[in-house]
Amino acid sequence: MTGRVTHHGFAQGRHGSAAAVVAAMLLMGFISVLHAASTPVLMLLEHTQAGKQIQTKIEVKGGLVASPDKGKPQAKWIIRAGDALKAGSRPDDRSVNFYQSTDTQSTLLFIVKVRYYQNAAGRWVPQFLLNEEPLVIRKNGRWLPLTSVQGVPNLIARTGTALPNAEGYFPSLEFGMTTGAISIDAWLVQ
Repeated sequence: MTGRVTHHGFAQGRHGSAAAVVAAMLLMGFISVLHAASTPVLMLLEHTQAGKQIQTKIEVKGGLVASPDKGKPQAKWIIRAGDALKAGSRPDDRSVNFYQSTDTQSTLLFIVKVRYYQNAAGRWVPQFLLNEEPLVIRKNGRWLPLTSVQGVPNLIARTGTALPNAEGYFPSLEFGMTTGAISIDAWLVQ
C-alpha cells in the first residue's frame, strides 16, 4: 500500500495532506490579521421595529456617517457597548454627535461622550455619558434652544434602569425625546 488515494484524478497522500494543513493555517492566520485590523465598534445603536430589535454598529472612525435607518422615527433608542478592547492603557475618550436631517440641513440632537473602563478580564469597555446640556443661542436678547422640532425644545428623557459609575458614565443608555418619536439620521465620531 503506497498511502495514496486517487479521487477524480487528484492524488492525495502525506505530502498533499500536509500542504492542505499548511494552506489552512496560513488562511486562518490571514483571516485573524484581517479581523484584528478591522475598525472597532464603539457602540451599538438599537431600536425596535415591528417587534424586532434592530442594531446598528457605530465604529471608531471619523467622518459623518449616514444612518441606515434615516427618516425612520423611533420613540425609544438604546445605546449599548461595542467592542471590548485589549490595550495596555485606557483608549482615548470619544464623543459622538447625533443628527436629524432634512434635505437641506442637519440638526444636532444630542452628544454622547464615551470613556473606556477596564472590566474584570482586563479589557477596556466603553461606557456612556449623555450630554444633556441644552444647546442655546442668544437671539433678540433671549436665549433660544438650538435643538428644536417644530419649534418645540427637544428634551431628552432617559428611560433605562442602568446605574452610572462614580464618574457618571452608564454601561448603556435608553432614552426618548419629550417631543415624541424622532429619527437619528447621521452621527459623527470625534
